[in-house]
Amino acid sequence: MAQGGNKNSGRRAIIDMRSDKNEIIRDIVLERRTLTDIAKRIGIDFSTVQRYRDTKITEEMRRDILAQERIKKIETDTGIINEDRMDVANTYDSLARRVEKLITAAENDDNPAFALSAMEGLRRVLRDIAQLQGKLAQNLTVNVSLSESKEWVVLRRILQEVCEEVPAAREPLLRRMRHNVLSVTQEDGGAL
Repeated sequence: MAQGGNKNSGRRAIIDMRSDKNEIIRDIVLERRTLTDIAKRIGIDFSTVQRYRDTKITEEMRRDILAQERIKKIETDTGIINEDRMDVANTYDSLARRVEKLITAAENDDNPAFALSAMEGLRRVLRDIAQLQGKLAQNLTVNVSLSESKEWVVLRRILQEVCEEVPAAREPLLRRMRHNVLSVTQEDGGAL
């Protein structure tokens, strides 16, 4: 009896042969498009995309893409914050220069009352700049969970393989991990 489809034929998956393979994988993992939309866009059946997702996209690939996306978002947000900082700093700098010109003009015109008033304005501007710089200079904290780390995924898989190969190692390993308050379960609920 002839076998249907290309299963076990040695033929590469259609998505693997495409030049936009990485973008398709990112679309699947990040759910930027539905599997149906992806299938229509590249001219294949929905089930082919679904099967590719289930068999070809590993947990390591998924976590790596998610981590890259988080980093990209953080870098974008940091860029926006830095641009805002520069806009504010430039505005205050411009204001300080204008007040300094007023002071110089008042001193040249021998108007000490106006010069004193301008100096008070400059002092306030400089105080505001210092306060603003202090507020903007607060550190941004980025938390990345160890369970999302590509290295942890690989290490966990290695530990699982060793425990399968040497069953006696499982109990001491789990005990030590629990003692050090390390996560010993997978996200799907299965134990190490």
